Amino acid sequence: MELGILKTETLFFRENASVRLDRFLVESFPAYSRSYFQRLVDGGLVLVDEVVAVKSGKKLKNGNQIIVQFAAPREIDLTPHKVDFEIVDVQPDFVVINKPAGLMVHPAESAPDEITLVHGLLHKFKELARFGESDRPGIVHRLDKDTSGLLIVARSEQARANLSQMFKDRKVKKFYKAFVHGHPEREGKVNVAIGRHPVNRRKMMCNGMAMRSALTFFSVDKYFEKHALVDVNIITGRTHQIRVHMAWLGHPIVGDAIYGQSSKQLINRQALHAYKCEFEYKGREYSYEAGMPEDIKKLQILFGLST
Repeated sequence: MELGILKTETLFFRENASVRLDRFLVESFPAYSRSYFQRLVDGGLVLVDEVVAVKSGKKLKNGNQIIVQFAAPREIDLTPHKVDFEIVDVQPDFVVINKPAGLMVHPAESAPDEITLVHGLLHKFKELARFGESDRPGIVHRLDKDTSGLLIVARSEQARANLSQMFKDRKVKKFYKAFVHGHPEREGKVNVAIGRHPVNRRKMMCNGMAMRSALTFFSVDKYFEKHALVDVNIITGRTHQIRVHMAWLGHPIVGDAIYGQSSKQLINRQALHAYKCEFEYKGREYSYEAGMPEDIKKLQILFGLST
């Protein structure tokens, strides 16, 4: 495969637990997707201890050296589009937006024609087009398509690097509201590793394949007759973490068709909302909140508080 090389990066894996090569690369370079690194591996552009990696799922061990030769990403149509989303704040280095449910954050090969948040960001913030090499300019963290709430977006490459490191170092506090089945304990935590499901590639699971540590704290905001509104604070940021951990507790999120059951007559997505984030950036404290979306408000009205 002929791929033009843009740059080469060398890094070292420094963890005792084994981790998949592609997962490590995505976490190390969040501006690029797993499918992008799969393409680099297929092209012979990723080396582990100076040997060409032949599988993106190769398990890394403590001390491995990884050399990545970055090639130009596949052509993706990033023509700016007008997209509806709330702008919560605009700072010189970043913007904070309130993403509606049903909007993908960035383009994916599985849905190449879908208009995403990135298309809308490029329409509103022209400077993001200067990122050049990435199909997800400014994106430093993600929310599932059907999860609503706060997202921080970098406005420059240096800001992207700074914010990505803050997320990696767990210096950004993220808080969610989840409307769940049943009555969890008043407060608690889940400290159970999450990995890929061995059969269903769409799913994650507790103690799954290539698992990573995952820590979730929760407290009940309100009890309803057969449900609860729960405040959730995630310390780690694993894929589907809250959804997996709440299901593991026996209290799946209402509307979660993957980890619970579809409830389209009640809500057309998982009832999960990223309502608050806090962090310090360049010596200043920032705190943002996004009000509860209407579809989750309707659940509370529909079920009513228990007596």
